[in-house]
Amino acid sequence: MQLNLQYSIIQHITKTTGLQTIWLYDGISLPSAKPFVTVEQMPNNTTILSKQRETIQTTYRFQVGLYANSASERAKLQDRLKSAIMFDRITIYDAENTPTNEVGYFYAQITGETPISPEDISDKTKYHRIYFDIEVDATLHKGE
Repeated sequence: MQLNLQYSIIQHITKTTGLQTIWLYDGISLPSAKPFVTVEQMPNNTTILSKQRETIQTTYRFQVGLYANSASERAKLQDRLKSAIMFDRITIYDAENTPTNEVGYFYAQITGETPISPEDISDKTKYHRIYFDIEVDATLHKGE
C-alpha cells in the first residue's frame, strides 16, 4: 500500500500542477532548476481494530516539499498544490505490478504547512521552500 500511495501522490501532483515531482529517498540529488516538488515517506501509525487482528487501520504520512524561485512564486504555487491535495480525488495506481493500472482512489488530508529557511545561505536550492504534512487513512482487512 505504501508504494502505491506514494507513487499515486507523485503522479497526481505532476498531472494537476504541471510541476516536476521528485520521489525523495536516500542519496537522491535535487535539481537546481526550480520550481519542483518532492514527496517523502514519513512515519506511519497502525491501529488494530478487531481482536483477531482481522482489521487494521494505518495512517500513512508523507511530507510534500515545494521549492520555488521567489516568495511570491512559492505563495502562488502553495495555493495550487494545497488545492490539488485537499480537494481532489486522487487515483491510486498499482505501482507494484502495473503502474498504469488504476485500482481505486483516495483523499488526502493536509495536517500542516511549514515554510523553512535554508540552513546554509549558500545553498540556493533550499531558498523559498515550504513543506506540507499529509495523511492518508487506509483500513485493511485480513487477506487484502
